Amino acid sequence: MKRAMALGLGLILAATSCATSAEDRVLPDIELELLAGGTYDLTQTGQPRALNLWATWCAPCRAELPVFDDVASRVTGVDIVGINVGDTGNDAAELVEELDLRFTQVLDPLASVQQALRITGMPSTVFVDEDGAIVQIHAGELETEELEELLVELFDAHLSS
Repeated sequence: MKRAMALGLGLILAATSCATSAEDRVLPDIELELLAGGTYDLTQTGQPRALNLWATWCAPCRAELPVFDDVASRVTGVDIVGINVGDTGNDAAELVEELDLRFTQVLDPLASVQQALRITGMPSTVFVDEDGAIVQIHAGELETEELEELLVELFDAHLSS
């Protein structure tokens, strides 16, 4: 009985705690391929960023990507970047086209970012300040209001309607 209660409490805590500690986690010093061509320096500085890790097989990712696309079109002061994890470029490109996504997309076929940051589930979003430091990692799907609130709270971002 005690074991069942402890397990139940653990599941409740896990379900309600989506923000994970960013302590001692740093972005790997790598360049990733932009889906549109060229490269993306993961460790660039100068502007806060929200890095959204997603995969084509992930149903919550598919639901969340249009939210990021919408917010990316309305936010100033924060770069929104999608990082496709583990898929081929063709598979990622097909989903980006299907969902008509316009925000920046990069490819991470070897899951280097996910492994370096010890991220175990997707979607996950890594919030990075203008100095390149990770300030928060959010595990799980974000709704529009949640994403907007995080961007304002963490980076004082401005959003148009």
